[in-house]
Amino acid sequence: MAFILDQTKSIANHFLAELRDAQIQQDSMRFRRNMERLGEIFAYEISKTMRFTEREFETSLGTASVQVMNELPVLATILRAGLPLHQGLLNYFDRADSAFISA
Repeated sequence: MAFILDQTKSIANHFLAELRDAQIQQDSMRFRRNMERLGEIFAYEISKTMRFTEREFETSLGTASVQVMNELPVLATILRAGLPLHQGLLNYFDRADSAFISA
């Protein structure tokens, strides 16, 4: 099932609006940061579709049962244009393998 970001009220709509705003696009730092933020939000939404397994961990307060991902995705991006979005995804999937495509 497809998830359409701008059909749900969230902070992501604010970041998306700034990406589309011609004035704000002139601020390259803000543009890159908003791309990274959207990458983080995408990673969270993608994680909801992944398979999880329940595992038990020993904590200082006893045993805790936690759902953990079965496997990590491979993150691929086109060099330069996709790097900020890729970084946002890596912020959440920090142990995922990466692939890069150059034109």
